[in-house]
Amino acid sequence: MSQEKSLETTEPGPIAYTDEELGAIREVRSYLIENYGIEESRIGLVFLALATINCKLRVEEAAKKVKKFLDIISDCGIPEGVDNALWKEESAHELRHYLPCGVDHNGSRIMWVASDSSCSVEEERNHALAGLMHFVAIHADNTSLRDGFSLVIDLTDKPSKKVGNESKLQKLYQAYPQRPQTILIAGTNPVTRLFVNAAIKIASIFTKQKVLDRIRFVTVEQAMQKFPKGSAPTKYGGGGGEITNIEQWTKMRLESFPVPVL
Repeated sequence: MSQEKSLETTEPGPIAYTDEELGAIREVRSYLIENYGIEESRIGLVFLALATINCKLRVEEAAKKVKKFLDIISDCGIPEGVDNALWKEESAHELRHYLPCGVDHNGSRIMWVASDSSCSVEEERNHALAGLMHFVAIHADNTSLRDGFSLVIDLTDKPSKKVGNESKLQKLYQAYPQRPQTILIAGTNPVTRLFVNAAIKIASIFTKQKVLDRIRFVTVEQAMQKFPKGSAPTKYGGGGGEITNIEQWTKMRLESFPVPVL
């Protein structure tokens, strides 16, 4: 079996926390409670672990990002914060915005976001919860958690009509404590390119320059060429990582993400 075929079909290894990571996670939780006054019930331990590791165990940075995320999802109708029961059946339909994918050439998961439909104001809560579910699911293996993931933002069929909540949702997307190693923006045209450039300019206030430097504008065909064919979306002729149901896959991955024992 070729190395590419192996990557397309083999799940990366499970997560096991180190003592150093557990210590940092405890410190971030204490910082959030003592310095920001955040209730412990709003701080889900899986999400806390993910944020802490993505911030390379830098306690104040991780706490700041978690607080920012909690503030923003509260504006989206989730004042209760994040709990350990991450799977929300009632919000699963909003996973339609994510195309099933496998792993990249480094063995990390691919997140392919399809911007082919808008989110109504009434669906903001479900949209945010679905995004959180998929974000955590993408990281639910040792390689993706510690080495980062590949992000593709597909604007091929982006709706031209505005809903009015685009700015709020853009802040939500930028608030995830994430560490993508590759960021591809695919399918832009002159109009959407202007929109994306404006969004990047706003993101520069919150995001490190080295992350912004990873952004590349590509065609869908060029994005497909970056990954093993079996890992790319079936929409464009790939194998979709052999994922036939994005909801079932997301739920399975969430259930496999270990809750840290603090």
